[in-house]
Order: sequence, then C-alpha cells, then structure tokens
Amino acid sequence: MIRTWTGAKSLLTAVALTIGLCSQLAFAQDQTDTPIVYDQIPPHITKWMQQPAILVFSKTNGWRHNEGIAGADKYFVELSRERGFGIFTTVNSAVFNADDLARFDVIVFNNATGDTLSPDQEQAFRDWLEEGGAWIGLHGSGDNTHADWPWYANSLIGPTFTGHPLTPHFHIIRVETLDETHPIMNGAPKVWEHDDEWYFFDSHPRDYGLHPLAGIHETDFKPEGADVQNLATWAMGENPIDHPVIWVGCPGEGRSFYSALGHSDLAYDRQTYRNILGNAFDWVLKKTDEAGGGCPAIE
Repeated sequence: MIRTWTGAKSLLTAVALTIGLCSQLAFAQDQTDTPIVYDQIPPHITKWMQQPAILVFSKTNGWRHNEGIAGADKYFVELSRERGFGIFTTVNSAVFNADDLARFDVIVFNNATGDTLSPDQEQAFRDWLEEGGAWIGLHGSGDNTHADWPWYANSLIGPTFTGHPLTPHFHIIRVETLDETHPIMNGAPKVWEHDDEWYFFDSHPRDYGLHPLAGIHETDFKPEGADVQNLATWAMGENPIDHPVIWVGCPGEGRSFYSALGHSDLAYDRQTYRNILGNAFDWVLKKTDEAGGGCPAIE
C-alpha cells in the first residue's frame, strides 16, 4: 500500500506539474497572440454626475500598476471632493467619444499602459485636448507601450522610457525643483526626497517642446547586481536638469502635465507630491497662469 500510494502521489505530482506548465504556456501564448479588442459600448455615466467633472482612465493592455492605480484613484476622489468636482473612473476606452468627453473638464491617465484606444477614440481625445482640454498623465502612462500613437508619444510624453531599476526596485532619491516660478511648483521645496520606482528616458522633454519642472539626482541611486551596468547604460546625467521626471506642455488650446512618479499608492500619501498634483490640476484647468506664461516657449 505504501508503494502504491507513493507511486500514485508521484503520478499526481507529475500531472500537477504538467498542468501548471501547460497553464503557463497558455498564459504566455495568450499574452502574445491575443489581438487587442477595443471597447465599443461606452460606460453608463449618470446624468446626475456633478459638474464640472474629472475622468480618471486606467485601462491597461501593458503592465498594470495595481497599487499606484488605487492610490491615484483615491487621491483624485479626495481632490474632487475638495474642489467641488464630479468624478468618473473607468477602464472602458469607449468613453473616448465627443459626446462623453464633453462632460469632463479634466482627464487623468492613471497608469494607463499599452494600446488602449482605437484610432477613432484617439482622435476624439486629441480633438478634446487641443480644443482646450486639461490632461494629467501619471507614471506608467508615459512608459514605452504607446508607440502605436505617435501624437501622444511625441506631444504629451516626448522622451521614450528605457528602463527602471529592479535591484533594488525602489530608491529614495532627491528630487529638485527646476522651475520655481511655475505655478505647479508653488510651495514645493527646492530639493525634497521621494521613494519610488524611477524611470529613465532616451532623451529630454525639451527636445519635444515640453517644459521640465522637476528632475532627480542620479548620484543617489545605489544599484546592485545587473542594475550597476543598467544604470550606467541608462544614465541621463548627474544634474537634475539632465533627468527630468515632471514636465508640462500646451498642445493646441489645451494643457498637459506628466509625472513619472506614482508607481505605488504610497506616493499619493506624500504631502509634497499631493501639493504638486493639486497645483497641476489647477494649472491645466487654467485656474492659475491664465495667460499661459508657464507653457513651453515656442521657438
């Protein structure tokens, strides 16, 4: 009986391992081969939604930053209450149509990754923004999974994400204010510390007509293992101006704000960052700097 049970147990183990392997292969194949299906039916938005209103969009066809998405959702719910705005959060890209977008004053891309909008939805968003809309993009919304949409990649994000450290994953880095006169940086320290996953880019926002507001001190990184060489390869420069992490633009009649911070929910609990996001909210809405002095200089 013992030998029989041992043999049966070995067989069950082998079957379990085989099933697990097949599941992993199926998952990998699914991730690689499944075509992208764009949402077609818009979400129901109650006619009673408070106005003005914020749309927070967090669909992902790339990496999903679960904690960061949750933290930013919570932050914007709190901000909407403080500012007297309605709010609608969704992962349904079909909301990007002219009628629905007309109901919102601010759109937040909350760690939205991958190819999430159809060409028609992309055009609806572009029209909305360039005609005077207000956009805030957070962390993963600026990764390198948006190449299918050149206007977004070049006009709102600019530099292409090249990588981030993993050993260790998070680093406490000094962030330096690059433009103390900009309304978004009002009240921000000249230098402050922030713990996050840090993005490296292949170029500078200014190369795309975007205006940097904050950069980081690369010398604060303490990489281990493979990241010693990775950071040497990714390095943008020792001075914070060489490695911006927050910048703004003014596409058409609209305004845009991008921050590479916000991988974790904890980022949205830090008062300095909360203040910057609140200031960014007011600036993209033209509640501050109505004349557009904080827009990138047109050369």
